[in-house]
Formats: sequence, structure tokens, C-alpha cells
Amino acid sequence: MKNLLLFVFLTTSFMGVAQSDEVQLKSDFAKYASALKSRQYTQATSYMPDNLFNVYNKEKLVQEMKQTFESADTEVKINSVEVVSMDSKIVDGSQVYIPFQFRQQFELKYINLFDATDDEQSRDSTTKFIVDMLNESLPDSSIRFDKKKEVFAIDNLKNALAVKSTTDDTWKFLVIEPSLKNVMGRLLPATVIQKTKL
Repeated sequence: MKNLLLFVFLTTSFMGVAQSDEVQLKSDFAKYASALKSRQYTQATSYMPDNLFNVYNKEKLVQEMKQTFESADTEVKINSVEVVSMDSKIVDGSQVYIPFQFRQQFELKYINLFDATDDEQSRDSTTKFIVDMLNESLPDSSIRFDKKKEVFAIDNLKNALAVKSTTDDTWKFLVIEPSLKNVMGRLLPATVIQKTKL
């Protein structure tokens, strides 16, 4: 009976820790996503791992985010960002890692997409070309053109890694972008790369 009670206690304690991690991760990721949605780019970088800035200049990254979201040619509107799945926790020394996937839904509007003289066939050809281009640059995405709003609606599934020190309360996030593939060895321990198959 004592062994059964101990097992139940340990199991519920473990589940409590796991649930606590999940709740905190989702809360911190929501803050990160909120900073991006409200275009507070410097604030968004505070939710990125510090060692990322040994590889990328923080000010340059902020400028790149600004150019992406505030281009003269396009308008980007993030509608929702949601964590959809989490893998098992990986502990390496004093660092904790949790691989996860999130779904982001956003709208992309090209300013002056059509000329006033464009006919229906020309418009369809233009939108098909852009959908094909977006599909190539955003794999694992569902992309459609909303004729009424003249925006490209994008539903995108992305992989990411939550990182924190065992002494920290706040998670930081590394979104696994193709541009990071060549520098993963400088950002993550070999054990994490191997277990997450990055």
C-alpha cells in the first residue's frame, strides 16, 4: 500500500511539473507572439536565447523584423499564434529544452497588387504566381487568396524550441527557420540536435 501511495504521489508530482512547464511555456510564447503582433521588435528579442545574438546582431535582427512587418510594398497582419504540440523535455547540463510546434495564421497584402486595367484572367494569373511562390518559401503552409479583402491568407505550421536555464522562470524561443540550419551547432548542444533531428 505504501509503495502504491508513493507511486501515485511521484506520478502526480511529475505530471504537475510537466503541466507547469506547459502552462508557463504557452504563457511566455503568447507574450513573445504579442510583442511581434504589436510590432515591439526589441521586446520580442528578449524572448530569444541570448546565444542567438552571438550569431546574429540583435539590432540587425530588429531591423529585419521591422522590414518584414512594415515594408512599403506589403502589409502583414498576424491573426493568431497557437502552440499545438510539445515533445518531451530534454535536459543538458543546466539548460532545459522543449521542442514544440505552433500554428500561425496571418494575412499578407501586396500594395498595388493589381493595375486598374487588369482583367480577371490577369488577376488570377498574378495571384496563382504569388501563391506558388509563397508555397515554395513557406512549406507546410496552407495559402489561399481572399478576393474580397485582396489578401493572401496563410496558415503556417512551424517547429520551435523552448529554452531555459534550470534556475530561470521564463522560457525563450528559437523558431527553427531554414536560415538557422547552418548555425545550429553554434546554438544548441549536439545531444539536443540529435534528439530533435534538427
